[in-house]
Amino acid sequence: MAQIGIVTDSSCCLPPELIKGYDIRVAPLGLVIDGKAHRDQVDITSKEFHRIYTSLKDIPTTSATPIGDFVDIFTKLGEITNNILCVVLSKGLSATWESANKAREISCEKKPGINIEIIDSKTTTGALGFIVLEAARAARAGKEFNNVVQVAQDMVSRVKFILALDTLKYLVKSGRAPKGALVANLLQVKPIVGMVSMTGLVESLGKTIGKRKSLLRVTDMIKEHVDTRKPLHLIVHYSNDITDGEKLKELITSRLKCEEIYMTPITPVVGCTGGPLAGIAFYS
Repeated sequence: MAQIGIVTDSSCCLPPELIKGYDIRVAPLGLVIDGKAHRDQVDITSKEFHRIYTSLKDIPTTSATPIGDFVDIFTKLGEITNNILCVVLSKGLSATWESANKAREISCEKKPGINIEIIDSKTTTGALGFIVLEAARAARAGKEFNNVVQVAQDMVSRVKFILALDTLKYLVKSGRAPKGALVANLLQVKPIVGMVSMTGLVESLGKTIGKRKSLLRVTDMIKEHVDTRKPLHLIVHYSNDITDGEKLKELITSRLKCEEIYMTPITPVVGCTGGPLAGIAFYS
């Protein structure tokens, strides 16, 4: 019987085997494609999304996880435990944090005595995934609920993610591109974005010319943001082309010693604005 329930949202980009192995409950975010609503990673997978993405006329729109989805998850977990930890993507990017908190209020009214902690990860992608994973590991190790919550809170300041976009085309289409983006796109400029400063918002981290240089730059930036003398934990992300992820993984492992490394496709709700990309989530 589970002693602590661990919940997150579908932007976490964790490998399915880890989600299953640690019994992590994942609440899907919403995605509207050509007027049709989808639940991220439920109604449409990363592979399916990225196969059709470049042919779409309009950029898909995203939405927060519905309150009812969290209530359903909390209710089912409440049948086996009174302690639930829910870690979600940055509230600066989505209203999912608000949905989770509303769901907590409803769930606590339905079952007095249930203890539900909601944490704003201040990030997304595999950076969120690592927070959730370490919390799940602490729970599996038998730590008390307050200690598991503390593990997750401590991880918030440690995790980072960096993405190298293949083109500015989709940022332009979404209306979120910087001034001069059209010219930069013609010059094969590869923008680099990420979340490395705990602002809760995506930051512009630079740009390069050409794909290989962008992957090299992402690799070099690891040392700028964590102490690589400590064990390095890393998730390599890719979108439509797994070879981009494989190249990035090879660059990193040839230069740095990784304690733990995975490779996963970027989730549709994260990739719908940036278009084709490769990147990393990491901490040490």
